[in-house]
Amino acid sequence: MLRISRRTDYAVRVLVSLATHQGEGKRSMQETADEMLIPLAFVKRIVADLSRAGLVRSRRGAKGGLELAKDADSITLLDVVEACEEPIEISPCIDDPDFCPLSHDCPVRKRWARLRAVIRKELRSVSIGQLARETLASRAQPVLTTK
Repeated sequence: MLRISRRTDYAVRVLVSLATHQGEGKRSMQETADEMLIPLAFVKRIVADLSRAGLVRSRRGAKGGLELAKDADSITLLDVVEACEEPIEISPCIDDPDFCPLSHDCPVRKRWARLRAVIRKELRSVSIGQLARETLASRAQPVLTTK
C-alpha cells in the first residue's frame, strides 16, 4: 500500500511552521513541536532528516534554533517525501525491467510508471510556501459557533 508515513507528515508540519514564522527569527524545536502538536523527540529526528536534505538549518545555543534553508516556495512536497521516505516506488518493474520476465511487453508496467509520474508531478506542484499561506489564511478566518 502506498502511504505517506507519520514522519513525512510531521516533516511537512515542521516546514509549514517555519514558513509561517519566516521573518520572525529562528524558532526553537520546542516552539515548533508545541505549535504542530508533535513530540519533541520526533521533531529532533525529523530536523536531522530535513537538515541532511538541505531544507532546514539548525543551530544550537542561545542564538540557535531552526530556520528554512531556502525559500519556502522552492521547497516542494516531493522534496519532503524524498527527504523522509524511500523513493516513490509503485512497482520494482518500473526501474528494473529484469525484475519480471514479462516487463518488456507488459501493459501494466506502463500504467505503474504513469501513476508514479502523476504522483511525483502532484507532489512537485505543491510548495511549503503555498501550504504556509493557506495555513495563515485559515487561521485568519473567524470561527463560527452555534448556541
